[in-house]
Amino acid sequence: MFDHRHYVPILRWKQAERQALRDLEDHIRAGLTPLVQLLPESIATGKRAPSIRRAFQKVAAEMRECWGTRPLLVDLRHIDPALRLETEHALLYLACQARANSVSLVPATGLRRDTAYQRAVGQVAAGDGRGICLRLLRNDLANPSLRSEVPRLLRQFSLEPQQVDVVLDIECHDSSYPDFDSLSSLIPEIRQWRGLAVASGAFPPDLTKWTAPGTYREPRRDWLAWRGEIELAEGVVRKPAFSDYGIYHPTYKPPPGFPNFSASIRYTSDDAWIVMRGEGVQNPGGAGFDQYPANAQLLCGMDEFRGPGFSAGDAYILARANHPSRTGNASTWLQAGFNHHMTLVVSQIASLFGT
Repeated sequence: MFDHRHYVPILRWKQAERQALRDLEDHIRAGLTPLVQLLPESIATGKRAPSIRRAFQKVAAEMRECWGTRPLLVDLRHIDPALRLETEHALLYLACQARANSVSLVPATGLRRDTAYQRAVGQVAAGDGRGICLRLLRNDLANPSLRSEVPRLLRQFSLEPQQVDVVLDIECHDSSYPDFDSLSSLIPEIRQWRGLAVASGAFPPDLTKWTAPGTYREPRRDWLAWRGEIELAEGVVRKPAFSDYGIYHPTYKPPPGFPNFSASIRYTSDDAWIVMRGEGVQNPGGAGFDQYPANAQLLCGMDEFRGPGFSAGDAYILARANHPSRTGNASTWLQAGFNHHMTLVVSQIASLFGT
């Protein structure tokens, strides 16, 4: 499905990310394949099956609206394994709704999923003929039986490596990011997989490390590590695609009830994230949501700002800077940040390989 000139963003299926996908230009869409993670809040509409069914119907319709018919890797790892729609597994029902909306869903799984989930993945793969995404985590690489467990899982699904996209997900980026020379010894049949990506995320867990409002820069260590490895990878057996968590930290935590979030902007530059740190929008006597256009005006004056023609996210930033009475909210600013980030990464990869 993809080679090392492709991008695999790992996204939570929340309003900001899905609408960021929706607003991508077609040539940017062609350069990436999202790995979507459904979250409990995506389907938290009640405990009765009819309401949950409607939630999954809505998710499938959103997938068609925001991504169309291109392949979409979908992982239910954060959904309660006990969730059933009457007697049907949630993944089977979602896949059914995806078919009804002409969504090209590719189920994602791992080595430690429960039996019912694996059975559902096998049924979806057999019914749709699009194979699967195998998501290997950091701990899997330390498993001495990895090279036997992976073929065993594929036999369970009656699949060959050529029908499988492998995402090696380090999650939180650190010094354990693999050198690409070692991948062939870590991952079995590395030449044969349909797609291969190495994922990690280096964005901070939150913005509290910056205690005062201001402009800060955080190195994109995930991108810098992949680029450094790929530039030295001429002789490696298989070059992996780049995969990251965008402008989020890799670890998912359920959102708090009524947070006093800061009016902050996250903007990706070539080698770093620029964080325009605001104060809490509910702070007594504070500027509230008016901080967004004020920070946007500062951002638009920086050399790193790409201009409104670069992406829908950049156009949004300039529009809010020019019309400060329309402040936007936390979701719209994350949407702009994700849209810009994905556009920039695809552009960087294309420039790196002259495509």
